[in-house]
Amino acid sequence: MASTHHEAKLDIEMREKLGSRPARALRNRGRLPASLQFFGSSEEPLRHFSVDATAFHAAHRHEAHLFDFEFSEGMRSAVIREIQWDLMGSDIQHIEFKGVVRGQRADVRVPLSLIGGAVGTVNQIRDMIVVNCLPKNIPDVIEVDLETLALGAQLRPSELDLPKGIDLSEAEAKKDDILLVIVEEKAMIEEVAEDDDDTLDLSEGVPEDKGGDSGGEGSSGGESGSEA
Repeated sequence: MASTHHEAKLDIEMREKLGSRPARALRNRGRLPASLQFFGSSEEPLRHFSVDATAFHAAHRHEAHLFDFEFSEGMRSAVIREIQWDLMGSDIQHIEFKGVVRGQRADVRVPLSLIGGAVGTVNQIRDMIVVNCLPKNIPDVIEVDLETLALGAQLRPSELDLPKGIDLSEAEAKKDDILLVIVEEKAMIEEVAEDDDDTLDLSEGVPEDKGGDSGGEGSSGGESGSEA
């Protein structure tokens, strides 16, 4: 695996068999099932292959966004479209790559990063947005400065401060739905019991039982010593 800050080249093995059982066998070998698809008017075929799990995790950990794969037809570039996890959210089951062409702008999903202190409670509705940019310029995150948002503010994608060369995707700009809201912090209410009559006062000791022994468990005089 060769990589720069945003790019990585991963070695691949083409998948001859599809399905859950072959995919499980790949994961047991330390490989991750993957696919690559070009969208739009491209005539590129859907490709199924696998990548080394350790190499992919290392690239992903170092925030690589653009991946290169060497196929028999030549080099292809791609970005991550979706990662499928297991039910526990700990192990990757499959990686879906979206094909891109270097030098051509593409739509990619980028996480939001909240910085600064908010004047209230942050109710975050979305943690990702879709931007349009050149593959080499894909940002690690889009920062949101919470200190610039007033109480009651509703932040939308159109209000984000995007880096130079980064635009919202056409669909994202058209939808422009709420990303987060700054709401007033709710005061914690402490419930205090007002009725103390049910509380046993032991300050003067345990009240003496003047009714005598009832012959229950622990009584020394309950047995007569005779049997019918």
